[in-house]
Amino acid sequence: MDQHTTVNQAMWNELAPLHAASDYYDVDSFLRGTGTLGELELAEVGDVTGKSLLHLMCHFGLDTLSWVREGARVTGVDFSDQAIGIARDLANRTSTEAEFVICDVLAAADHLDDTYDVVFLSKGVLMWIADLDAWAATCARLLRPGGVLYVLDYHPLALALSESGSAEDGLTLHGSYFGRPEPTVVVADGSYAVSDAGLAHQESREWTHTLGEVVTALVRAGIAIEFLHEFPARAGGMPLPNVDRDGLRDELPAMYSVRGVRTGA
Repeated sequence: MDQHTTVNQAMWNELAPLHAASDYYDVDSFLRGTGTLGELELAEVGDVTGKSLLHLMCHFGLDTLSWVREGARVTGVDFSDQAIGIARDLANRTSTEAEFVICDVLAAADHLDDTYDVVFLSKGVLMWIADLDAWAATCARLLRPGGVLYVLDYHPLALALSESGSAEDGLTLHGSYFGRPEPTVVVADGSYAVSDAGLAHQESREWTHTLGEVVTALVRAGIAIEFLHEFPARAGGMPLPNVDRDGLRDELPAMYSVRGVRTGA
């Protein structure tokens, strides 16, 4: 891993147990049988019964294990050993058969001696990837010919917007929609799930990628795009606070999904 990924790994190793204990993730409900996958990804990925599914950047495995409940044979990958340890514990506690592997997403094809029917990534993933072409090539290597890649993520336009002050002041661009080679350095004592966490590692590195860059990287890697969908904040129960406001919920994109099929041999 490069220095940026090492910085992010240190933060996520601290966040993983805090997230697992948070109300945001509500692990107790999962242990009682509630799945964590939304209607949107279930519909767009489709029936996975009997299929092999690889969940890249799986965090501590709630969505991964939920795919097992949908009938898939599942492997989860994450670079946080703390997150993978929690995922394995949850699999044991729920008697769920799943494999979890610790490695950086860009090295996953070198760690896994298999190809899959479905490669799945969801919500807040591509902001942690510096090299989209390397990521797309990795996804292609991990798919069998005819296999499906599905990504559901936050829309880069929504990520570039923030409130300029009061609600009456509207929104402003706090960063460019267009990416750059160097990451944005973010310092925060917490995350979307926990605040004032007392983190020893508060710094992270994030990248911006336009929709065009994402789709182009996938096409270059030999993945034929089936669809690119964009969703407002109210769609699918996936609010993004900076665009989930009266007058904006149906006007600005909050999420997007892309599905493609691995071509060639």
